[in-house]
Amino acid sequence: MILCPAQPFDLPSIMHIERAAFIPPIQEKEKIFDERLQVFPQGFFVLSDSSVETVTRAGHAVNAGYFCSELWLSLPADDKTFVLNHNPYKSHHRNGTVLYASSFALLPDYQGKGIARQFFASSLAAVCGAFSQVKTVALLVNEEWQSAHHIYESLGFTQVRRIQGFFPSLHRREKTDGIIMTCPADLFRADGILHHNENGVVIIGAAK
Repeated sequence: MILCPAQPFDLPSIMHIERAAFIPPIQEKEKIFDERLQVFPQGFFVLSDSSVETVTRAGHAVNAGYFCSELWLSLPADDKTFVLNHNPYKSHHRNGTVLYASSFALLPDYQGKGIARQFFASSLAAVCGAFSQVKTVALLVNEEWQSAHHIYESLGFTQVRRIQGFFPSLHRREKTDGIIMTCPADLFRADGILHHNENGVVIIGAAK
């Protein structure tokens, strides 16, 4: 598994991951992903599965996941900034000290294998390592996504506050809360998070 900077030609596979990972009401639009790629390409990655098995089966490497982010000047005190399909041109600031992980997903076949944690941590390490002004990493997660909670908490994220009724529920009629979580960026600058081969390519393995 290789961590690669996302490119415009990756957008179809990114949308395939988006549709496979999320229910329709919370799927974000291709236009938004394209804008995120234009605004902050240094914070947008795909996870490429170039294993012999996959290439033999599919005839090419497969993008198994994506991670995208943006830089904010600060963590908003209100909840209005946290909107699905928000315009990154308005929220991103190149000198921002908060790295907001705007979206992160894996294809279902790659979930539950320890890959997600390493992919997420490696993506954050790549961005935080490149942007020394970043002090805090922030994200918003559905209260129902227990596996995602486990990943984030295991990496040092803690809950800041809740946004009531932010997400459509997977299991009931009423909407569920969104949980804002943060973590010090320095945790992702520690040695050993990124694993490179002899060509300088980041290799993602199962998380320990």
